[in-house]
Amino acid sequence: MLRKAWYAVCPSSDVAAEPKKVTVNSRDYVLYRDKTGRMATCDGFCPHRGCDLSLGSLHEGDLICPFHGWHFDATGRCTHIPANKSGTRIPSAYRLNTYPVAECAGLVWLYTQPILDTTAAAPFVTFADLLHDDWQYVSFQQTWQAHFTRAVESALDVSHLPFVHPETTGTDVDPTVTGPDYTVSGSRIVIHPTPFAPSHPMEPINPVQEASSRTEIELRFPNQWIIRTPFGNDGIMCTFLTFTPVHDDVTNIFGIVMRNFDLDASWMDAFHIDHTWRVMEQDQHIVESLRPRVAPFQLQDERHVPSDVPAIRFRVMLRHALKEEQGGI
Repeated sequence: MLRKAWYAVCPSSDVAAEPKKVTVNSRDYVLYRDKTGRMATCDGFCPHRGCDLSLGSLHEGDLICPFHGWHFDATGRCTHIPANKSGTRIPSAYRLNTYPVAECAGLVWLYTQPILDTTAAAPFVTFADLLHDDWQYVSFQQTWQAHFTRAVESALDVSHLPFVHPETTGTDVDPTVTGPDYTVSGSRIVIHPTPFAPSHPMEPINPVQEASSRTEIELRFPNQWIIRTPFGNDGIMCTFLTFTPVHDDVTNIFGIVMRNFDLDASWMDAFHIDHTWRVMEQDQHIVESLRPRVAPFQLQDERHVPSDVPAIRFRVMLRHALKEEQGGI
C-alpha cells in the first residue's frame, strides 16, 4: 500500500506519558511526546538489537530503549549509549527514522515515509467540516478483518444499499441506480446518490433536491471519506470515516459523527452513533467475506456495471499512485 500518505493511527488522548506502538501497512512505529508536549514518531524497533521501543521510557524528551538504555532524541539521533566510555563518538548511522506527524480532529495522523527521504511529505489536509469550533463531534472506531481496498470501495458503492441496509433505504424499492451522479476533481471523488426511498432516519422528510443541497458523499484520496446531509436552515449532519491499513487483512476505521444544529441534544448523538455503527457492522459482515481479499487492479478480473464507476475510479487512482511511488506494481 501507499507509504506517501497520511493515516490516522489513534486518538490524540492515547499518547501521553508513555511510548505507544501503532501499526500501518504491517510496519510498527512508536509515538511519544517530547518535553514540550509535541508529538514525535519513529521506527518501532531499536537499531542496536531490535528491541521494541514501545516498551521503553522517556527522559527529558528522549526515548530510551529498555534493553541497553540507548537514548534517541525527537529527530531520531542517538544521543547517549551508556555502555560507551565518556566522549566516545556516536556514528550518525546509529539513528532511528522519524516520520511526519500531525494532530487534527482529535486524531494522530502519521505520514509513513521517513523524514530523511528526499521526497518531502505532502502537507496534511482534511475536510473543513472537521475544523469548526461551534459543531458537535463524537468519535468512534471499528476494526475490520478486510483489506484496505475493499473497505474504502464499500463506502463508494451505492448499489448495495437496498440489499445490505434495507431498513435504511426502505423495503420493496426499485434498486436501479440513476447515474450515479458523480464528479472527479484531482484527488476528490464526489457522489450525489439518488435516494432509494423518499426519506430515511438520517435525512429530512422533504430534502431539497438542488445539486448543492442534496446528500453528498466525498472521498479525499486515498482514505478520507465523508457523507453530508442537509437539514434545512443551513443545518448539516455529517459522518466522517478514515481508513488505515494495519495489515493486508486488517483495516482500522476511525469515525466522527458531527452536526451544526441542536448541539445540546445528546439523544441525537446517541441516535447518530447507533445508526452509523449498525450500518457499518452490516457492511463489515459483507466486506470481510469478499474474495479475493484485495480488490484486483486488472478490471477484467471482476464484472462491472455503471453503478460501480466511482469505486473503479478509486481503484484506478490507487493503481496510478502505487505505480508512481513504487515504480510499478
